[in-house]
Amino acid sequence: MTGATAALAFRREARALRRYVRERAAGRAAPEWVTYDDRLSAWTAAASEAAATTSGRPWRRVRQSGEPWCSTLGRDLTVARDDDLQAVFVTLADDLSAWRRLFLDADRDPCRCLTDWRARGRRLLTAVSAEPRASVGILASRFADRGRGKRSLAGV
Repeated sequence: MTGATAALAFRREARALRRYVRERAAGRAAPEWVTYDDRLSAWTAAASEAAATTSGRPWRRVRQSGEPWCSTLGRDLTVARDDDLQAVFVTLADDLSAWRRLFLDADRDPCRCLTDWRARGRRLLTAVSAEPRASVGILASRFADRGRGKRSLAGV
């Protein structure tokens, strides 16, 4: 990948991150069904399958079965496949005020947020997946494993 191509890919990922955080801050999900509005001459999101199919307008399903799908961005899986970003987002859960703060940051500088949040996610994943450290002392290391202590029931 050339330098220009990498820079464009990075900008595309930053814009996708900004859209993702904006939609999560608003509490919106990607529409799976759309209807065609003649007055607007455009496809508009439908709240559900029932609303789309009973509206009397032409309708279609955006999400196809078996297709990978992001619950927030739909077909764009840029953020959903990034484990580092998802590690940061899982700490927020559904706290809309936290998502709003993230959106304010991402709206100002999405490129900086992308690099900072990926680094934070890497640190979180490293901390979670790190092996437990061996204790320093001979006696302490002997009983470091669970079930091998002095009053363990493992031997019974």
